Parts: sequence; C-alpha cells; structure tokens
Amino acid sequence: MKSVFFILFLVLFCSVLIWFFLCHRLFAMLEARYPEKYESMGKPTLIKNNTMSTNITFIKFLLRREWRDLNDAELTKLSRFMLVFWIIYLVGFLTLFSAVVSGMLL
Repeated sequence: MKSVFFILFLVLFCSVLIWFFLCHRLFAMLEARYPEKYESMGKPTLIKNNTMSTNITFIKFLLRREWRDLNDAELTKLSRFMLVFWIIYLVGFLTLFSAVVSGMLL
C-alpha cells in the first residue's frame, strides 16, 4: 500500500508542476490578448500577485467558462483543458487525502 501512496503522491506532485506551466501560459495569453479581462481578474501571476482573491477569481473564470465570451479558439482550448485537468487533480487529491485520513495507505 505504501507504493500506491508514493505513486499517487508522485503523480499529484507532477500535476502541480504541469498546472503551474498551464497557468503561466494562460496568464500570459490573457495579459497579451485581453488586457482588460486580465486586469479585471486582478492581474494574476504565479508568484508576485498570487493572492487568495486572484486565485478565486481565476477559478471562477474557469468554472463559469468566462473564456467563451472572448471568442478565442486557442484560449478556449487551453481553458477547457485546464478545467478538466483541475477537476481530475481535485478528485485525485481528495482521494489521496481521504485514503490517508482513513488509514488505508499508511
């Protein structure tokens, strides 16, 4: 069971790195192509302006599918992928967390 925990942990860790890359791409795209939208989201970044407020605004952007209003095929493709990726990551994280809390993986 410890090997399952290690594999799940490693997959989730790698997923975080992928998520950071995807966020960087999306933020750069919004800043360059849609500065008004980017500014209305609080100018989110990975490090400098990474606040609870900008994170919530960003997740709302994905969940409400606000990218559709911008009519940009590349932005839509990236945003859709990120939404699915985020949901899968969240399910994986909650599964790992519940397994550890319940003692299944220890």
